[in-house]
Amino acid sequence: MTVNDSYFGSYQDVDTHKMMLQDVVRTEAYERALRQAVTPGCRVLDFGCGTGILSIFASRFGAGQVYAVDQSHFIEMAQAVAKCNQIDNIQFHHNSHKDLEIDTKVDILVSEWMGTFIFSEAMLGPLLQVRDRFLAKGGIMIPGEISLHVGLVTDDSFYEDLSFLKLNPYGIDFGPIASDPYHQTEVESVLPNQIMATTVDMGHLDMHSIQAPPSELTGKVVPDREATIYGLCGWFSAQVAPGINLGTGPHNSPTHWDQVYFSLDEPFEVSPQNELTVRIVLPDEDDNDEGSWSWSISDGQHSIKMNDRDHRQRLNPALAKGLLKDH
Repeated sequence: MTVNDSYFGSYQDVDTHKMMLQDVVRTEAYERALRQAVTPGCRVLDFGCGTGILSIFASRFGAGQVYAVDQSHFIEMAQAVAKCNQIDNIQFHHNSHKDLEIDTKVDILVSEWMGTFIFSEAMLGPLLQVRDRFLAKGGIMIPGEISLHVGLVTDDSFYEDLSFLKLNPYGIDFGPIASDPYHQTEVESVLPNQIMATTVDMGHLDMHSIQAPPSELTGKVVPDREATIYGLCGWFSAQVAPGINLGTGPHNSPTHWDQVYFSLDEPFEVSPQNELTVRIVLPDEDDNDEGSWSWSISDGQHSIKMNDRDHRQRLNPALAKGLLKDH
């Protein structure tokens, strides 16, 4: 599964929603956060409501009015679930963030908007617009804070797998496409022993004050030991509510998000003598599925720069004609 796969169509499929509901780490963190935040009679907006489970939690904990919003037709199923559970204080809105209209400000804006490594579903920009239009002054965002992290992958199994076409399998020279696998961002489940103990802090998002999605992330770190790096591994952690945290990294309990693997096309040597700079340029949300990632690592003497744009342009002539913005 690549990071740029379209998620919107999948949200019409009950299997996608079942997978997220089965993610107990995710779902129970939101349940605890809403139990903590909801006060009797308060107004709650659930943006990207899916099955409506967060709306149901809010109603269960005493919200006076809940607004459940989703642009997928699956919202009809969410409405049926609420009716089946005899919940009558949820208003369902089949709208995008642009055409949503409700008649009041809300006290809590809750959303499970995060894609893998946050940015793969292009929902941050729409969420911020909804916040600015409908969250009352002093209102609560759930989640409230997001932190981004990158691990340095030391396990060569990822690199060996991506190198398969370079080995002339079956006696065939796959030269024209042999390097393409390095230029694809992949969703992977990375284990703690596959990354260095040193991790890179890539930044922090305060969901109450951030004004726009970032265009890139940059982090610096001094490795704790000499090692060979074969790729980068990206994940996020969230403070869903004060004292309630959700982690999606290799050292955390597994979640449906897994991690993003950013490959390198050659091994990269690191040591404590050289500070590393990691840079990740994020997909442009305006490009939707057609957004591209680029990433690099440098120790000041040697650098590797990668992107998934060139590979995708080769496979899609429309992109090669310049329809994709150059990061």
